[in-house]
Amino acid sequence: MKKNHVKIGDRVKIITGDKKGILGNILSINKKKSAAIIDSVTPRLKKIKKIEGKDSQDRKLPIAIQLSNLMLWDNEANRCSRIGYKLINKEKKRYFKKSGNII
Repeated sequence: MKKNHVKIGDRVKIITGDKKGILGNILSINKKKSAAIIDSVTPRLKKIKKIEGKDSQDRKLPIAIQLSNLMLWDNEANRCSRIGYKLINKEKKRYFKKSGNII
């Protein structure tokens, strides 16, 4: 499996697709499908047919966004940026390439 550039709790911006431009925090990541669920993306509704005396129901399913369609958001610079890695005090840290701020 490929290493992800985002982690749970990161603030990201969706850069492509019909949800383009939405900012949100990552709630969960599916490494097998290489997709993430973001809190600000509205879930889709799925209709469940009525079964033996039970009424039909609407169920909310979260929409998974591909990790390649996400870019990390820099709150200090107020824009999105690619990330790099630096060794600081023998610890590997992520930083924004455009601003140089450490995540």
